[in-house]
Amino acid sequence: MPQTQGTFGFYFHIGEALYGVTARHVLFGLNQANEEYTYVSFDDFLKSIQAEIDRLFNTVTFLDSCIKAFTGKPLRAGPLETAKTDLKQTNEKIEALKEFYNMMQMDWSEPKSRVIGHVVWAPPITGNTLPHGYTQDVCVVKLDKNRFMPNFVQNVINLGVKIDPGEFMSMMYDDKADFDYPWDRHLFKLWSILPAEQISYSTAGDVPVRFVFKNGSTTGTTIGRLSRFQSKVRMYGLTGTFTSTETPVLPYGSNSYFGTFSEDGDSGAVVCGPNVDIAYTTPMHWLWDEVILARFPGASLYFD
Repeated sequence: MPQTQGTFGFYFHIGEALYGVTARHVLFGLNQANEEYTYVSFDDFLKSIQAEIDRLFNTVTFLDSCIKAFTGKPLRAGPLETAKTDLKQTNEKIEALKEFYNMMQMDWSEPKSRVIGHVVWAPPITGNTLPHGYTQDVCVVKLDKNRFMPNFVQNVINLGVKIDPGEFMSMMYDDKADFDYPWDRHLFKLWSILPAEQISYSTAGDVPVRFVFKNGSTTGTTIGRLSRFQSKVRMYGLTGTFTSTETPVLPYGSNSYFGTFSEDGDSGAVVCGPNVDIAYTTPMHWLWDEVILARFPGASLYFD
């Protein structure tokens, strides 16, 4: 359904075949009959690229004015060099976006050119998953390797540029810069699955939580606090109601980068409901070990 939005949570392979995993309701619209959906069409996507180019041109105009104003003034030598550096970087961004815009127009303008795979398995959404009672809300997509592989970077989270790297490191460990920030394009590589027995383990000293992060389609990169206590959550939808056991992620708290941990449209990266500050997630150790591997024996999360 082109109206839906979500996020691929992770990828796996079986031999040479490549698969992506998201939440079932991202593609099958659990609430489509009674909730409005908004989406970015391909034309709107192109317009957003052009809008960013226009914004950067305004930045160029401003920086040109700064350079003219600072030139010949010894006391403004520092700001002058900063403005020159910023101008160079801004022009480079403009050129990169122009190339990206042209590529999108040439290679992706036809709808059939934007198909990257097809659904191969999407079990019914349920909370009847004894003995844990976790929500089974999963959809596996077999991806077209010819379209996907040229830019595939394995299982990573793009930390983006919204949060300053130094600030990100401090936020992850409660002002202790112990987080190993990925300097290569902000791509944090996922190495392992957090075992069930470690979910309640704190990484922040006396603070009874583990700091976690995600990059979702709606809110981008956000940081939250993984509670060591699980919650019982009442789920509502066209399939009826059921109670599910979820692992809560609480908001990080006051900061200048984001508000809630997740919102509608982030599904696949996390499971959340509208108008709440707490996001509820399904533990990966269960989803992978007891759901995915049971259906896809021989699947592997590792590509090296």
